[in-house]
Amino acid sequence: MASQDQSSYIADLVVLKVKEFKEVRELLVSSQIVGADAQIVKNAQSINEITNALTEQQASRFIDVLLATKDPARGREYSKRRIEQASATLDDIKGTIAEWDF
Repeated sequence: MASQDQSSYIADLVVLKVKEFKEVRELLVSSQIVGADAQIVKNAQSINEITNALTEQQASRFIDVLLATKDPARGREYSKRRIEQASATLDDIKGTIAEWDF
């Protein structure tokens, strides 16, 4: 099982280096850290489940792979529709709070 420090470091690196959780699985298989038939990795729903299934050596190799992985391009612009939806949701929340009677 990966150490607590390794698990924490992997979790931090995953946030920086991948956009989607399925990429974590793909990296583990493509770098031959786990076999293609690794059911725990296939069925994992969180990074904690994956790191708990890795040995310390596998976790170390995965850290090296993540460090070598290029940071993904992340868009900083939001569509007008998305901003309007967020604003509407915020207005609804403000309205609900305003109706509260303390």
